[in-house]
Amino acid sequence: MHYFVFTDEAGTYQSRPSEGFIKSHPFYIRANVLMSIEDYRQFQTEMQQINGMYEIPFDEEIKWSDLGTKYKKGDPRTPTIAAMSADRLKGYYRKVLTTAATKESTMFLYTITDIVGRTCRIAEDYIYQYHLQDAFQRIQMDMKADDFATFIMDELNKGTVKQIKSACHEFTVKGDFVKYKNIYHGVLTECSLYSPGIQLADYAAGIMNGYLHRNILSPGNYQFATALYSEFIKPRLRHHAIGTICGYGVIDIPKKTSFRQQLKDIFDA
Repeated sequence: MHYFVFTDEAGTYQSRPSEGFIKSHPFYIRANVLMSIEDYRQFQTEMQQINGMYEIPFDEEIKWSDLGTKYKKGDPRTPTIAAMSADRLKGYYRKVLTTAATKESTMFLYTITDIVGRTCRIAEDYIYQYHLQDAFQRIQMDMKADDFATFIMDELNKGTVKQIKSACHEFTVKGDFVKYKNIYHGVLTECSLYSPGIQLADYAAGIMNGYLHRNILSPGNYQFATALYSEFIKPRLRHHAIGTICGYGVIDIPKKTSFRQQLKDIFDA
């Protein structure tokens, strides 16, 4: 089997954040969505049909953040989003996730850094590498002898992209405790507008962000994200054979901090 792994982030990271920064970005999350190339071929076609059904212009995309910017901030990003009701926008996310969930190969994997608890002091230059390296390790562990996987991420600024590509190439070529025999030695970049897979990873990251907010910071809120997590993410979240999620499908970066117990309480209680 050949696979794509689409990866996207929620939140922004700073090693020494201000109180204002923490309030806006309490977590830094990277979502990774694995799908076989054959399943992705079908998903790509189905996404075209969904966009037609919801009258999304071919040169526009719906981002997870559009729900908040329109209905919490009253600032829709495009006229298309301005014309959509809350129920219709939520219906779009649900339709996309329903379609992805029908694909047998679909699997979700998250790496998460706690910012609100101030448990991380990793320099900004290394945080992207550590998140991707943990994801690369887990995907390689799951590959069978003749399998092959390629990571694809959204285009960022040129400096960051160059840094990430260099870091991913270095650790995959040199190896660590894992030998990357079944993974493309690096990461490819694509504009999210042209990639239904990256759009799906964006939704997965946003859903996890809301789910963590509800369970750590704001109980009772983020009902929509929590419902989507329970219905679509959790059943396809990477896990140990006995069902354990923390350390398998949800990975804390850095390790061995008090944040690990919080994640265990949320995902493995």
